[in-house]
Amino acid sequence: MLASTGQAWSQSAEMFGVTYEPTITVDSRPLHLNGTGVAFRALAKLYTVGLYVPNKSQQASTVLGMAGPKQLRFVMLQGMRVDELGKAITNGIEANSSREQFFRLIPAIRAMGEQFGRMPRLAPHDVVTLDDAPQRGTVIAVNGQAMGAPIKDPAFFPAVLRVWLGDKPNTMDLKNALLDSKAQPVLSALE
Repeated sequence: MLASTGQAWSQSAEMFGVTYEPTITVDSRPLHLNGTGVAFRALAKLYTVGLYVPNKSQQASTVLGMAGPKQLRFVMLQGMRVDELGKAITNGIEANSSREQFFRLIPAIRAMGEQFGRMPRLAPHDVVTLDDAPQRGTVIAVNGQAMGAPIKDPAFFPAVLRVWLGDKPNTMDLKNALLDSKAQPVLSALE
């Protein structure tokens, strides 16, 4: 996800000592773990990611079209600069959006950048969450602490989710892992 060359493996997060709860609550609604994966750059483990949704599905189109809250949860496996994460999300949004969609999302992307600018350098075991809270917006938090006001644009979280589940995901193997909670180890090139 964070480099233009190299390799990425997508594996169950539990293989790397990260356990995702089977159910969490966002906006007083239960969400279920849809899948987990691990992103690598070359041989370096970067982070694990878990996807929580109201109803499990193995179809990206179904997950992308689901109403109600959702959560992307990242657990860092090594330290990294926050701007790397922001750049990767922005590039992924651009790759999975039409030109018009992307331009309409620029204010929300700027708001994300401002929130990322308030974050410290991410350390191993830090948890970054992006909650889709439809009544409030997209809430970005580090270790449970919101980094700013919710990003109100209702198109923003679906655009972020397409970074991993869209037609041009960062890696197809990580997309597949997020759509299946029992993902098997697979090798793929980073986009």
